[in-house]
Amino acid sequence: KDSTVPYPFTSCDGLINICREKHMSISDVVWQNELALHEGDADYVRNYLLHVWKVMSKCVENGCNSKQPILPGGLDVPRRAPHMYERLAANSDMLRNNRRRSDAALESSDSAWVNLFALAVSEENAGGGRIVTAPTNGSAGIIPAVLQYYWRFVDSANEDGVVRFLLAAGAVGYLFKRNASISGAEVGCQGEVGSACSMAAAGLCEVLGGTPEQVENAAEIGIEHHLGLTCDPVGGLVQIPCIERNAMAANTAINAVRMAMLGDGSHMVSLDKAIKTMKETGHDMMSKYRETSKGGLAVNVVEC
Repeated sequence: KDSTVPYPFTSCDGLINICREKHMSISDVVWQNELALHEGDADYVRNYLLHVWKVMSKCVENGCNSKQPILPGGLDVPRRAPHMYERLAANSDMLRNNRRRSDAALESSDSAWVNLFALAVSEENAGGGRIVTAPTNGSAGIIPAVLQYYWRFVDSANEDGVVRFLLAAGAVGYLFKRNASISGAEVGCQGEVGSACSMAAAGLCEVLGGTPEQVENAAEIGIEHHLGLTCDPVGGLVQIPCIERNAMAANTAINAVRMAMLGDGSHMVSLDKAIKTMKETGHDMMSKYRETSKGGLAVNVVEC
């Protein structure tokens, strides 16, 4: 309950005000609240978050090395992550050895690796593997992909950063769940993939040194451009369009951070207003666009 933590907040505006008044980062605020909820056991909180990260990383590894060629469910969707991993690894070696191929640079870009990480996790989810709901199964590839980006491509990355990333992402996830929804059945895919994109953007911006205002801006950009996104899974399976959608959203989260970090944190639309808009938009959606597979791609893509 809010009364059990030293820094309760129910809105992003409230969270930012705490950060300003106490000269704390968003992850600092959430850290102190988590300590209060767990009897001051810092080791427990840290180790739990690192365990979450470990499970996410293992999921990426499993997805990249899977020997299962086709995902179950009857749509005959092929796993792409293993082949992508082989190509990206080979092209990275070529670039390191100064051997060029027309597509080597494109396929070895940071964005291509982020695509791979997200696909690997989403395919593991579709194949019944172990994943972290972050915040849902259908959006489980986004935060791990952006965390992998941080871990592999940011020189200053360390475990403290992973902890701070997850704390900041968790704060944003809490706001979505409290003030709107993270359920595709209630508000469409904007509540799943959109929320995860926003959470990932907040986490990355936090560990790259963003101010609380910049973190909010990154999170807001992440959700604003997913508003209205429908949930129309073909065959009722979390495969089409869900798997690719995770990869797109992971890269959107990183781009949101780039945009936010180039500014001073001021922005026209607050995260609170974007969350409110998402909730209202979701409730205005016809049920056929909210996980029922009765509209959209679900009825226009033939299952065969």
